[in-house]
Amino acid sequence: MKVKTYVFDDVKEGMERIKTEYGSDTMILDIRNTGHPSRKGCEISIAVEGDDEPDTTDPGGRNVRKRSETIWSYALKLVNERMAVIESELTKERTREYPLPLRILLDKLTKNGFDRHLAMSMISEVYSDIGGTAEDSIKANLFLKKAMERQIKIRDIMGGDGPMVLLGPSGAGKTQTTKKLAKAFTAQGKAVTILAYDAFSRRSHDDLMSFAEKNGIPFSFTTNEEDIGFIVERDRTRKIVDLTGDHEVQKRVFEKLRNVEKIIVLPAGVRDEKIRGYCSDPGQGEMTGIAFTKLDEEETLGHLGHNLIYSGRPLCILTTGIHIEDILMPDHESFYKILLEGNIWKKEGRTLQ
Repeated sequence: MKVKTYVFDDVKEGMERIKTEYGSDTMILDIRNTGHPSRKGCEISIAVEGDDEPDTTDPGGRNVRKRSETIWSYALKLVNERMAVIESELTKERTREYPLPLRILLDKLTKNGFDRHLAMSMISEVYSDIGGTAEDSIKANLFLKKAMERQIKIRDIMGGDGPMVLLGPSGAGKTQTTKKLAKAFTAQGKAVTILAYDAFSRRSHDDLMSFAEKNGIPFSFTTNEEDIGFIVERDRTRKIVDLTGDHEVQKRVFEKLRNVEKIIVLPAGVRDEKIRGYCSDPGQGEMTGIAFTKLDEEETLGHLGHNLIYSGRPLCILTTGIHIEDILMPDHESFYKILLEGNIWKKEGRTLQ
């Protein structure tokens, strides 16, 4: 099988000619308006036979099956593209009566990677609340920000004094986040210690030990899972526990530390499935928040917002670069800027604070 595309003056003429030449059961893959009234009006793509004659070198018909699967994959691609076009047209029609500031905000959110359906729902909620007064861009921004605040939880972790366990995959930035957190706590005059656990290697040991010695912060390292609970409970100093990236080990550890604040550390570049996979474990409980790292490495950051909403987990920490001071304890104001602007703030040297 192969794909052929024909151009006709109109759809009716094209369909009649195709049925005459190829038969009434011809597989129509796509019908597309060319958009040029002065030229021929439509393109029709069909799947036709012609290359599937018996092949003595292919007795099992493998090549035929491959060509057939290619046709079906192409058809599915066309259907998905057409559905996206239809959805876009419906959105435009739905928002046509919305004030311009709301349409601009919707465009900013979706271009920055925020889920289109969720963005549309929020913009619709704002329009329902304030109607035509959204012509005032300041008011439109204010009410959208309030809608975001209702959906996205943010937790202030700087005021607590209990232990904190950092979870997440290898390479997410747990060790760097540990250092940045420890520095932030000591800058506020709060006593803090660092505990690193890795049963398989000592990759983080030297880095954290050097940092701790330089900054006068107590540091412990263990390769024994059973030691973690004892070290955490030994005194009431605020402890930051940097765990190995092994997911099964992490699950076993935080099951033993039930009354400990847990933070899932994920790089900003990680996409929806990975975020939801890490956030869906029911054993994490109510004391589990999220830290997003390496914001400076991504152009668009809207996906962070819709994943926080879908996961129901609070945002606790953002890291915005490689330097020790590149850490942000977010509030709704700063995170709203990120959802609308991506990392433009970084390029232009602006601050989120």
